[in-house]
Amino acid sequence: MDLEIAGIIGRFSDAMIHGGVSEVASLVKAERSSVESVTVHVAVTGTPRVGKSAFINSVMGFKDGEDGAAPTSPTQHVTKPAPYSRPGSPSSVFWELPSIRGSNLSSSDYLKAVEVDKYVGFFILSSAWFTQEAAALASELRQVGKQFFFIRTKIDLDAPGYREKEFVEDVLHVFTTDYFANLDMEYVTARFFCVSCHHVDRFDFLECVQALQRNSSPPLQKYALLLSLYYLANKMELKDSMREFIPVSAVYSCVIDPASVEQLPYQANVHFLYKEIQLYRVLFELDHPALSKRAKLIRRPTFVLSDEIQTTMARALTEKGVSEELLKWMKINVPVSHRHVKWIPFLETLPGGKLPGASTIRLLDTMLEKFMDDAYRIQRKMVAIRRGK
Repeated sequence: MDLEIAGIIGRFSDAMIHGGVSEVASLVKAERSSVESVTVHVAVTGTPRVGKSAFINSVMGFKDGEDGAAPTSPTQHVTKPAPYSRPGSPSSVFWELPSIRGSNLSSSDYLKAVEVDKYVGFFILSSAWFTQEAAALASELRQVGKQFFFIRTKIDLDAPGYREKEFVEDVLHVFTTDYFANLDMEYVTARFFCVSCHHVDRFDFLECVQALQRNSSPPLQKYALLLSLYYLANKMELKDSMREFIPVSAVYSCVIDPASVEQLPYQANVHFLYKEIQLYRVLFELDHPALSKRAKLIRRPTFVLSDEIQTTMARALTEKGVSEELLKWMKINVPVSHRHVKWIPFLETLPGGKLPGASTIRLLDTMLEKFMDDAYRIQRKMVAIRRGK
């Protein structure tokens, strides 16, 4: 993902020319703050009693009745958009919209009423056939350039053949009506998913959230969706998205409160790097709370999964360990990855030259790669246990 990196490099270079390190320091703080403050809004709509609240709670990781969760009472009736979110930086907010049935509004007026421009995408839910209202709403969304996804809920009650073409066509009701005549069926079926909010690890639940993440734009909104919903994200896409921001973190370490580090010929903000790598552990679900939660899913002790972790800093992260890794990458002095080469001219203008920034980039790049490998090993272990191997 391109986080407008060329623009960031240009702004950093101008700041160095006109104000030196102090101005770069102010700018790098502002760049990180702008990313961390991004909030992405997602709409969830459909007919009554199709599980909109349950869907939102499953995406947010809420349990029914938990503080902040969407009410799931069958008598619950939403008359205006209701937001639900978990705290975080960046963050995503899922909005339960009023029912598209019986609103007495055209699709165009309905979207105006719910402030369509606010949302990065729409989930349109149904527990049976999709209706004329759903098709009209989707057609209107496509005209205004908003992504949408048809979500067939409660699929655990009607699972056989849910991936077959005939089932999809039947749910979309194309044999008996012309409701979808104005929509390209190939386009629609590519955005059709079957979910059970009681089984988020089965059917298409992960796929529908990852489709939203993958197709969102501009880049910062995609980045925010991946990080705020990291537990549902495709790990490869999460890694690639985070990797784009590594050089900004490297510059931060070089210019914001750097301190002397034993045996290193340059200063670095080791505590900041420790917190950054700690974030990587959380995002790849290698921390103890995440491992414990996943171990419960397979009814095994936590160590069965933690033993799959091979990266030292994923197993036991310390600031001393970060310092040792920095020293290691300084000594190896291998080139930075091709995607970060464009940063070299700017890094050469930093205190100590390009070495501090380049070493830090290599460190963070490697941690991302190794943490993802650990995450895949854990996933393979869980799959093997479920299959009885």
